[in-house]
Amino acid sequence: MMFDEILQTLSENGKSGRAYGKVIELTSTAMKEDPSHATGYLLLSVLAERFMEGTGRLPITTLQVENAFEDFSKNANSLKDAYASGDFKSVEAALNKVSHACIKLSGAE
Repeated sequence: MMFDEILQTLSENGKSGRAYGKVIELTSTAMKEDPSHATGYLLLSVLAERFMEGTGRLPITTLQVENAFEDFSKNANSLKDAYASGDFKSVEAALNKVSHACIKLSGAE
């Protein structure tokens, strides 16, 4: 699973819009290399896209960047832990949780 690598990429690249762009590229690779977890990677890609859409070229505070990273990390770790458990109900719950986070960030909620 590449969830740790995704978080590491985001962290090492400043948690900025550019870093989220790298995450989108990495999740695309992850979906190809680890298709059994593709849905989770796709949802993380959507979260990264939502961050980029929501911030665009607007200046954002360090607090906003840290909060976004914390939320993204929680979702990525939730997926990682659920997949590692091998329990279908845990995976389903994590996928639903992250899906709701995607909807929330889109403003469609």
